[in-house]
Amino acid sequence: MDISSLSLVELKKLEAQASREIETRQKGELEKARAEMLAIAQRVGVPLTQLIAGVPNTAAKGAKKAVAALYRNPENQEQQWSGRGRQPLWVKSWLETHQTLDGIRI
Repeated sequence: MDISSLSLVELKKLEAQASREIETRQKGELEKARAEMLAIAQRVGVPLTQLIAGVPNTAAKGAKKAVAALYRNPENQEQQWSGRGRQPLWVKSWLETHQTLDGIRI
């Protein structure tokens, strides 16, 4: 299609038609892709969200296990720390006065 001979008005009209057609086709392709993905998810027996996310089934892999606490606050027995991550304030306070974690090890 040679558009060099079209007037500015005709080009604007063509541009608007092309934009509408592009939008219509994009919506159609998107719906087609969704339908295909849903069919695949149903065929393999997983939720669509899991298929999209690429997350393996946690039941097969096993749930994330909590790490056992290694230290306990002597002033509040409910406060415990595994030794991983940021030190709680009570651990920092303990270290300031005792210099070692040995006294609070479980």
